[in-house]
This record gives sequence, structure tokens and C-alpha cells, in this order.
Amino acid sequence: MYGKRILLAAIGGLAAVTFSVSSFAVMSVPYGWYLEATGGSTQLSNKTYPGNSSSSGLGGSAAVGYKFMPYFTAELGYSLYANTSVKNGAGTTAGQDRHYSYDIAAKGILPFNNSGFETFAKLGVGRVASSLSIKNATAANAIGLGSSSHSATGLYMAAGAQYYFIPELAVLAEWARAQGNNSTGNLELYSLGLSFIFD
Repeated sequence: MYGKRILLAAIGGLAAVTFSVSSFAVMSVPYGWYLEATGGSTQLSNKTYPGNSSSSGLGGSAAVGYKFMPYFTAELGYSLYANTSVKNGAGTTAGQDRHYSYDIAAKGILPFNNSGFETFAKLGVGRVASSLSIKNATAANAIGLGSSSHSATGLYMAAGAQYYFIPELAVLAEWARAQGNNSTGNLELYSLGLSFIFD
């Protein structure tokens, strides 16, 4: 919920900045290759652990894509999520689960009157990976935790908004979800970042 509030506040702030620009100055956003990087809050769902676990924390993403026209891009992305710490009843860390994902997605864009403000949605396929390593063998044995590695392919989706301060550089706010299974979990990232087009 905290990540959602941050994302909504950021999108609202972007909109306010956009509509306060004097006379809605016309800005022509270029096409071509772009690089995008974000950081923010991550969440894990649809995965359970023995003992006590904590999976919230910071993560980030990076993507490279090509903007074909004002309304469409295609991109490849990588996301790294907060590690999940698994503890026994005494609070000793038994293991740590590392999560990351790759994705390929199409991005639909809705620009607002050449103001530099855009909303967008992404849809594609993601590959989610989970790698659980043991940190304390005694604590892990006590709760029945073992090391493991899993991966799953599923739906990738995202939505957000971005504002171009100059034709090549935008600030963005985004929610993204990589769908895995009950071995990897489903992963979400609420983030802020920058996008740069190589004109």
C-alpha cells in the first residue's frame, strides 16, 4: 500500500508540473533508442516460507527499447527485487531468497497535446527467478528450510506516467508486475526513474 501511495503522489506531481508549464509549450519528443532506469519499493506475493519472512524493501529496474512512433515502443528489461529474509522463531536468519526478472514488452503511449506529459502501459512476457541460499544451517534445519532455485515464465505488465523536461529526457513513475508461480512468487515494483532517448 505504501508503494501505491508513493506512485500515485508521483503521478499527481508530474501532472501538476505539466499543466503549470507556461502556455503548454509544444514539445516534440524524438523517436529512436532509449534507456530507462528506475528505483523504488518492491513486494512479493504468492510464495510462502517456513518460519518468519520479510520480503519488502528496495529494488530497481533497467530497460532498453526503441520508440517507433508517439504511441508505441518495444523494450527489453531487467528488474532486481528486495531479498526475502527467512528467520526461525528466535529471530536468527536461516536463509535469504534473491529474486529478479527479465522481460520483453510492448509499450503503448498516450501523449497529452505535445505538452511533454505521457501516460503509458506495458504488456509482455517475463521470466521470474528465485534463488534461496542458506545462511545458518542450524536455524534452517530447525524450520525445514532448504536451498533451492526456481524460475517461471508468465505475464509482465506495467503502467505509469512520464514527463519530458527536454525532448530527450523524462522523469517517470511506474508500477510493474512480473507474474511467476508459487515457487518463485509474483513480484511488483513501485518506482521512480529517468528515461533518455538517443536522438
